Amino acid sequence: MENRKRLFNNLLKTLDKNKEVCEEFKYLGTGNPFSNILIIGKEASIIKEEQEEQYNKEIVDNYKDWRGILDFNSDKIKDRQFHNYSPLFPYKGQVLKINNGGNFGTSKTWYNYQKLFNHIFNLSNNNIIDFHKKSFITEVNSTPSKKTINAIIDSIPFRKEHVLSSDFFQSFPIVIISGVGYFETKEGNNEIEKFFKVEFKEKKFANKEKSTQPYWVHLNKEKTKIVINTHQLSIGISDDLLKEVAKEIIESKLI
Repeated sequence: MENRKRLFNNLLKTLDKNKEVCEEFKYLGTGNPFSNILIIGKEASIIKEEQEEQYNKEIVDNYKDWRGILDFNSDKIKDRQFHNYSPLFPYKGQVLKINNGGNFGTSKTWYNYQKLFNHIFNLSNNNIIDFHKKSFITEVNSTPSKKTINAIIDSIPFRKEHVLSSDFFQSFPIVIISGVGYFETKEGNNEIEKFFKVEFKEKKFANKEKSTQPYWVHLNKEKTKIVINTHQLSIGISDDLLKEVAKEIIESKLI
């Protein structure tokens, strides 16, 4: 933990030197920086023009908020203190339901993240959203967009060079890339291999009969790091895929 905390603080200091870069590009993420699991999504599903308060709270203020956190104990965050947002455990108190505007539910993506973590840690009776305690979540693209096809991707080069390639983000032994497309994966030019210093091992399918719900497994030579690349864990994701990804992580023995 002490080493990860040092790497995290080093990243904050490095980003602080980039005065000319907008705060949005410095977005770090949410959750437990000292966990073993990193999930990298494509971008947050927020319409900036319509959800300005949420955009500022979750994205623009993220780097500033992390700089101000001295106590990393998320247990001290009170449930449903939505006005007192913390990137350590955002919107604590959400339940394992899709949000309908009044049930304290969550987004489809976070719903699937939680089901994935319930499978990994054998929490079959868990009905709250608490995956933040055992993972750190970030995005390749820090500019939100409701749909990737309309996304502004100007932040990606900076984030790959200065954020995602940092020693902090590279130190996670388990990486799940939730979203195909922002890392080049063509034969002979697999950016995931180069970026995370792993080797592609196998393309698998959660639905083996129909060859659907694919995921790609990468490992380093020492088998001390696993990177799993799959589609966005949002709409159209089966429970079988979540179970298979969880199984890969459990069998890696890196938890």
